Amino acid sequence: MKALLDKHPILPPPALPVDLLSEPPLVVDVESVLGCIKSFPKGTSCGRDGLRAQHILDALCGEGSAIAVGLLKAITEVVNLWLGGRCLVALAEFVASAPLTPLLKPDNGIRPIAVGAIWRRLVSKVAMKSVGNEMAKYLGDCQFGVGIPCGAEAVLYSANRFLNMFHSDGSLALLTVDFSNAFNLVDRTTLLQEVRARCPSISL
Repeated sequence: MKALLDKHPILPPPALPVDLLSEPPLVVDVESVLGCIKSFPKGTSCGRDGLRAQHILDALCGEGSAIAVGLLKAITEVVNLWLGGRCLVALAEFVASAPLTPLLKPDNGIRPIAVGAIWRRLVSKVAMKSVGNEMAKYLGDCQFGVGIPCGAEAVLYSANRFLNMFHSDGSLALLTVDFSNAFNLVDRTTLLQEVRARCPSISL
């Protein structure tokens, strides 16, 4: 338990941006929401509420198709409500938190795996789809995490190819850097400020 607590230090909540939005909040249509629902990998895990993306798809297809139009419209309205920063405060701790599953690493350390609620993940997918290409251009060609399909695989493939091409070069060295607990120690106040500045339509 101590190892998990050390991975998740208790910090004060981040400061929210106070400057005015330079553009209105993102509003999406039912097609965008349906596309993002379908984009979840098959068998994707559920959060603590037990709801999976497949449950939503099942409700929108087959025997549930009679109510599909109304249900999809209602889901889209909720997504737009949250994109506009109007998620109920009472729901915040349930929406923004996730149960942890500790996995044992080869060095006997702990790797906590968090699986959040499908609703938050759906809203995140919709928001990312709207700004992903623009942010990938802004971040440049030296990152493989935002708007780059199979980015991690591309890094590994390129590194292996480079090593194979120059394996006989005795002066060649490859340095890998692993930041300790990077996700939980990131400055979220700065992150929120950057989102407000670079993609204000999803910053509420």
